[in-house]
Amino acid sequence: MDFTFSQEERAIRQTAREFAEEEIAPVARHHEDSGEWPEEVWEKAVDAGLVGGTIPEEYGGAGLSQVETCLFMEEICRVDAGMLAAIGTEFGTRMIREYGTEDQKEWILRGVAEGELIGALGNTEPEHGSDAASIETTAEKDGDEYVVNGVKTFITHGTIADYVLTMCRTGDEGHSGISALIVETDRDGFEVESEIHKLGWNASETAQLRYDDVRVPEENLVGYEDAGFYQLMEFFEEERVGIAAQALGIAQGCLEETVDYVTQREQFDRELREFQAVQHKVADMAMKVELARRLVYDAAARVDDDEKPTKLASMAKLYASEIAEEVASDAIQLHGGNGYTRDYPVERHYRHTKIYQIGEGASEIQRNIIAGEVLDL
Repeated sequence: MDFTFSQEERAIRQTAREFAEEEIAPVARHHEDSGEWPEEVWEKAVDAGLVGGTIPEEYGGAGLSQVETCLFMEEICRVDAGMLAAIGTEFGTRMIREYGTEDQKEWILRGVAEGELIGALGNTEPEHGSDAASIETTAEKDGDEYVVNGVKTFITHGTIADYVLTMCRTGDEGHSGISALIVETDRDGFEVESEIHKLGWNASETAQLRYDDVRVPEENLVGYEDAGFYQLMEFFEEERVGIAAQALGIAQGCLEETVDYVTQREQFDRELREFQAVQHKVADMAMKVELARRLVYDAAARVDDDEKPTKLASMAKLYASEIAEEVASDAIQLHGGNGYTRDYPVERHYRHTKIYQIGEGASEIQRNIIAGEVLDL
């Protein structure tokens, strides 16, 4: 497998790195501590063409490949993963890109790419996370409208979104009775029920949403009725590889912070890096990061080759998310007492890591998928 990046891919990585270091690094701690959504950074990202990267160029996006998307995500998360979640306002656009009508694409894709719309994806419910087939939010047909009732939770951008691509039950129980509807947040009956306060990712607000007889026109149906779950499944590999790239970015950032720290810090009249115990810890961190990188970009390249690397995507997501926490923990340990304070980024990185073992399929789900692929279950 050739892991050499093209000139264009290296340029994308450099652009993302410069944006992260110049625009995100100076304000990341403030937004993480305050919980304020970084609107000014998002606006700069829109102006720089860094929002809606996967949206096709014909609708105002950058049309990035999966490898390019991963490079962008890794570089931003290397500085602060919570800020990536904050400025990433294209939730739900992948399904619209693939299954939406031309009017929906012009409305949503172009709107997001140009910074006119902020999107959210409404799938998880208070009683149903990993068990997506059991969602209870309903959308009943009434003439040329759907009437939506239910509750969605852990919705990124729930408080600021202009629309929520909402997964609703329109048919029988199970996977085959779910549809995807674009629900504008200014419709009667839609409300932000509560904000959710989290361990990390605090620059990106999260909310629980309630739909109380929200009427949505039938032209807001994305794709086919009762096929929403299968449409969503089409992008799990892309989503999981992207999540893996974000976790990789955190691990890389922690490794770099640690190398800088043990080079500059002295104990017993010696630089910390001169102690063998420190060297071994750093060696293990570097090895984990490199192995994660190989998995992530192998899976990303296969997605770009129109493969469906279910097993490899789950491996990348599982491994990268778990080593991110391990590497971040080691980074704090090597920073000593300073690592436990908010004066150093590794503390913030550590808090960000946990979500990557939960979102887009928990680690336990990834192990089930991998075992199913290996054992042909």
